[in-house]
Amino acid sequence: MNLRRIECFLAVVDAGTVTAAAAQLHVAQPALSRQLKTFERELRLRLFEAQGARIVLTSAGRALIPSARRLLAEAREFREASDVLQTGRVERLVAATTSASLRGFLAPFIATTTPADPKIIVREFSHFDTSEAVRRGCDFAISPAAPEGDLNYLLLGRVPLKAFVAPEHSWARAGVHELPISAFDGVPALIASRHSASRFILDDALSRSGVALSPLTECDDGQTIMALAAAGHGVGFSTDRPLFGIHAINVLDETVNPPRPLSLPLHVVWQQGHFAEASIQQLAHRIQRFLVEHEITLDSGFHADTA
Repeated sequence: MNLRRIECFLAVVDAGTVTAAAAQLHVAQPALSRQLKTFERELRLRLFEAQGARIVLTSAGRALIPSARRLLAEAREFREASDVLQTGRVERLVAATTSASLRGFLAPFIATTTPADPKIIVREFSHFDTSEAVRRGCDFAISPAAPEGDLNYLLLGRVPLKAFVAPEHSWARAGVHELPISAFDGVPALIASRHSASRFILDDALSRSGVALSPLTECDDGQTIMALAAAGHGVGFSTDRPLFGIHAINVLDETVNPPRPLSLPLHVVWQQGHFAEASIQQLAHRIQRFLVEHEITLDSGFHADTA
C-alpha cells in the first residue's frame, strides 16, 4: 500500500477538489489525478465519480476514509517512534484541544517551552472530539472529560465558570466577587451554546437549583460573551480569563454542602503505551503547574494520578 497515494486521497477529501488538494500538496493537478487513478486501480474500487464539473466520493470512498486516516496516523507514529529510538529525543508532539483552551492557557504555556522541549503542534477540535482525536493520531489532548477505555489521563485541575458584569453594574460597584447561583434567577444572560462543556455544567447547576436565566443569548466565543457583558448587554458566563475591564464573580453551587464554585475539569489524555508517553506525562505535569502558578485553575490536581 502506497502511503503517498493515501495522503493524496485524503487531501482531495479534505480540500473538496483536486485543484485545491494539488495546491496544498504542492504538486501539479495532472500528477495528483494520476495518483488517484493508480490508487483506484490498486484497490479495484471507484473512490470518486464525476458530477458535472466536480467529483464526489462514492460510497466506497466514504467507507475508506476512517481506515485511511488511521493508516496515515499510524505511519506517522511509526516514523516518529523509530526516530525516538534512534535519537532518544521526542522532536514533536501533536495536541488536540478546543480553541478556548488554546487561547486560555495552552498557547501561553507553549511560549514558556524551549528548543530542548518537543515542538507542540496544535489542532483544534470540539471538546466532544478531543479523545477521539487521540485515537486518530494526535499524541495527546486537553479534554474536560476523563476518558474511558485504553486512554490514560492526568487531571490538570478545575477552571472556574464565572459570571461577568460591566464595571458599572451594581454588583461590580459593590465589590461582589461571589454569589450563589440563585442570585442569577431571572437575569438576562450571555452564555455558550450547547456545543460547549461549560454550557453543560451551567445548565446542570441551573436545573438542580431550579434557577432560570432570562432572556438568554447564546454565543460560541467566550471573549465575545465578555465583550457583550462589558457593553452592558447582560451577565456573561464563561471560563475565559477576564478582559475589557470586566468584573468577575464566582458562581456558587448551592446544591452541595458546603457550596462550591462551578468549575470545568481539565485533563491531559493520551494513548496507553504511546512511544512518547514519558514526555507527555512530563509536559502534563508542567502544564498542571503552569495553571496553578497563573491562577487559572481552582485546585492543582496534584493528588490525581494517571488512570
